[in-house]
Amino acid sequence: MSGKITEAIVFLNGAQISRTERFELKKGMNKLVFRDLPSDMNDKSVTASSDGKCKVLSVTCGTAYAKAADERISDLYKKLEELTDELNGAQRLHGVLSEEEDLIRKNTQTPAGKIYRSNDMKEAVAFFRERMASLCAEKMASEKKMERLSEKISDIRTQIGISDNERRRSHAEIEVHSDDGTGSELTISYYTKRAGWTPYYDIRVKDVDSPVSISSKATVRQSTGEDWNDVSLVLSTGDPAVGGNAPELMPWYIDFYEPNVTRSRKNKAEFQEFNVDVPMAMEAVSMKGFISDPEDERVGPSENVTSVEYTMRTPYSIPSSDDGRSVDIASYELEAEYVYKSVRKLEKDVFLLASVKQWEHLNLIAGEANIFFDDKFVGTTFIEPRKAEEGLKISLGRDKNIIVTRTRGKDQTAAGMMSQSVKVSREWTLTVKNLRKQKINIVLEDQIPVSVNKSIVVDPVTISGAAHDKDKGKLEWELTLEPAETRSFQVRYTVSYPKDRTVLLE
Repeated sequence: MSGKITEAIVFLNGAQISRTERFELKKGMNKLVFRDLPSDMNDKSVTASSDGKCKVLSVTCGTAYAKAADERISDLYKKLEELTDELNGAQRLHGVLSEEEDLIRKNTQTPAGKIYRSNDMKEAVAFFRERMASLCAEKMASEKKMERLSEKISDIRTQIGISDNERRRSHAEIEVHSDDGTGSELTISYYTKRAGWTPYYDIRVKDVDSPVSISSKATVRQSTGEDWNDVSLVLSTGDPAVGGNAPELMPWYIDFYEPNVTRSRKNKAEFQEFNVDVPMAMEAVSMKGFISDPEDERVGPSENVTSVEYTMRTPYSIPSSDDGRSVDIASYELEAEYVYKSVRKLEKDVFLLASVKQWEHLNLIAGEANIFFDDKFVGTTFIEPRKAEEGLKISLGRDKNIIVTRTRGKDQTAAGMMSQSVKVSREWTLTVKNLRKQKINIVLEDQIPVSVNKSIVVDPVTISGAAHDKDKGKLEWELTLEPAETRSFQVRYTVSYPKDRTVLLE
């Protein structure tokens, strides 16, 4: 008996399978066997329990070969023998052809001092040409045949390996003691590595006045060789494969830091170049609370010391394949505020961003998310809750209904006859228009250059009320636009530098 699979606790990598079978027991000692279990079953993970009508004394695991595939694998071995004999024959024929080719070549060499008559020479050349052409064709055909046979043999050997692995099945032998000899229901559980699940999300937003809808989902896969039919499914964020040993701190020794420096020369001045990783940050956007309908939830989340488990409310069937099965975990609606962001200097489109606070209660884990806005698929993003601080920030893609243009004004250059410097001005006009029917919040970003040389002086003449980060040169406007409203902002700056030098500006 193999028992019916009743529960599968699927980890990110691997799964714990429980299967149950009813046995008729005699009074006293009984030896029961669960047969035809997966070959990769971890023997150390096997446990057994009863319904209380008998006492489990011991569990012993082993491996056997199923007879169901014996006939098929026997045919494969027979076919392999036939192909191998045919390949050996083709190789011998190829060797004979090569020896004949060598023999003909040796006999075409003229001994020193010997002269052939013209007729004999013509006959020898004709024979050589005809036979060598025939030998080349035969050798080529022989080589192609050997290549085809080698491919067939490789394929048969692969099939034998797969079939042989499929024949290997594990079994668990359980010793129990029954006081009265009544029937009892036994359950065994074991770990298999041929399963796992991957989280992903569907994020939907109707418009900027509606909450964010987050559907948490999973792709559950298993290739254990047997289908899971109507099983109680539990998804766990745990991963037994990583081990359970606690880390131990070792001494932390410090010394002076000596960076790797790349030195280069430019304009006869020496510079030091360092590679520095600068973390990127998104603009913070606020939100309020979250709303979840308990009747719509398809799982009951529970948090353990080391992991979170999602128990499906209804049984699932997961076939054994590499494709995986999509499983709905839960859906949430989260009230959020939205903000549009435009960096017109770099990108003509405007992006919609949302930020979610109090998301910590949702037990989200890192995964890919499909983004839908106004019932249209706009792209994918990646959710990484561990990196979220002030809020879970989500990019909702591009919005063609918000238009931002950046128009260049008239450039000016001034340099006097007696002056040793030149002054150059640049001018831009940013214009934003809201074509949506709702009021929107938008952040516009632009920049002016930042001088790293005291001989170069940058003067922000006009920034139209933008917040100016002098260290980075970034200009930022935070706006609220009514439907069909248009706003414009002018940016003008000057750059002064020595006349005999060159500064590149946009």
